[in-house]
Amino acid sequence: MSKNKIILVSLLFLFLTHCLSAFASSEQRITDIRFWQSPEEAQVVLDLSQPPRVSEVSRLNNGTLSFDIKSCIFKPGKQRYALQNQFLETLTVQQNEDSGSTSILFRVPRGVEAKTFVLPSNERKGDRIVIFLKEPQANILKKQTAELNEVKKLKAENIKIVVLDPGHGGEDPGTTCNGIVEKSYVLAMAKLVKAYFDRDPRYKAILTRESDYIIPLEKRREIAERLGADAFVSIHVNWNVKKAISGIEVYYESPKGAVNEADRLVADKENKADFASLGVMSPVITASKNQIAQMQANIMDQSRQLAEKVEYKLAKALPTIQSRGVKRAGFRVLHSLNMPSILVEYGYTSNKYDSDVLKDYTSRTKLAQSLYAGISNFLQTKVEGGVDAEYLEYYKAMNAKKAKLEAEKKKKAAAKKANTKKNASKTKANTKTPKKYTVKHGDTLSAIAQKYGVTIQAIKTANKMKKSDVIKSGQVLIIPGK
Repeated sequence: MSKNKIILVSLLFLFLTHCLSAFASSEQRITDIRFWQSPEEAQVVLDLSQPPRVSEVSRLNNGTLSFDIKSCIFKPGKQRYALQNQFLETLTVQQNEDSGSTSILFRVPRGVEAKTFVLPSNERKGDRIVIFLKEPQANILKKQTAELNEVKKLKAENIKIVVLDPGHGGEDPGTTCNGIVEKSYVLAMAKLVKAYFDRDPRYKAILTRESDYIIPLEKRREIAERLGADAFVSIHVNWNVKKAISGIEVYYESPKGAVNEADRLVADKENKADFASLGVMSPVITASKNQIAQMQANIMDQSRQLAEKVEYKLAKALPTIQSRGVKRAGFRVLHSLNMPSILVEYGYTSNKYDSDVLKDYTSRTKLAQSLYAGISNFLQTKVEGGVDAEYLEYYKAMNAKKAKLEAEKKKKAAAKKANTKKNASKTKANTKTPKKYTVKHGDTLSAIAQKYGVTIQAIKTANKMKKSDVIKSGQVLIIPGK
């Protein structure tokens, strides 16, 4: 074979290899299948290599739900997952060689609500399809009624309810650094803190999640409110690009973060109805916007007191790890009118010293014990009556700003309406009332007609002009209304 032919064959081979590679990379693939479950809901997550084209969900004769992912490859060809749990009986993923699509078939127990969502990629996750499964509403209400009865019993016995909220979970791992995965670490810490409360008959400690699943931020707070919590503590670890930053931080609600809560709560009719259905009369139902702000200011002041007592205990627990003090932030999980709420950042995983301390069992025990002690100190001490003056001042300023903007908006709207009415009247007068016009040198009928927005024939008719008549300078014409 000649040298030129060898080069040609080599180039052809490279071209075909490149084309095949490009074709393969353009194929839609299911890259992973994951299942998350909480006590009340579950998710099946299908990770995809590209944005999918998905058919409508249909129900087969045997009750199985089905949808197709068009132009999609599933490497095993077919896989059947017999989950047999309270949310999902079976899940079958099958590639269809004829159509080039992949079928997703799943069967849910009677009463389970199933919804399918296509979620686009973001900076942390790729394209995915989520099958969201929810427990029957009747079962949820039954559980909540049982919870309410338990709460009433605990309150009657003067037992304080503490809700501990391990942050993140499931699809949301939180920060991952120096061997610490936040969602797993804070769950273990929350269980350790709960163990201290469980030994104390004065308390009932409850976790918002007990295993690896995600809970929406608003629902974490709602769980605590439904349980009538005397204190809500969300547990986290921190991270910063600046590795030198270290230390413990305790947060409570900021004025800026809370200022819109009164508006939200007043508008949140569905939430009020949920409370009412359980026999709980939320104070929001009958309160005005200003009363809600006052209630919020009171709870925020209690949150400050809880944060200060917890920070004091945590700062003394490990003298080698500094406390960065009590801070304020608009964390959504802290928005509550019903209970003092704080968020604890146990340390910075991005800092090597902090992460080593956080992984040490003795240090973890001291941190857990100190959190228990701080919360207990708050609950056993008479709460100082007071309000968050900073919040009320900010709330008042924001309301004044909103009122000013609303007044300006109304003023502009009124001026616009008046101007429109004035123009309409003027136009009406102009269009209906005949006018007189004195012809000037150089005028033509067509120019006059165009000026007044009427036809030449209309002018001739109004002035009883014949077809052959012409206008003269000084002549007075009647211009008809439109």
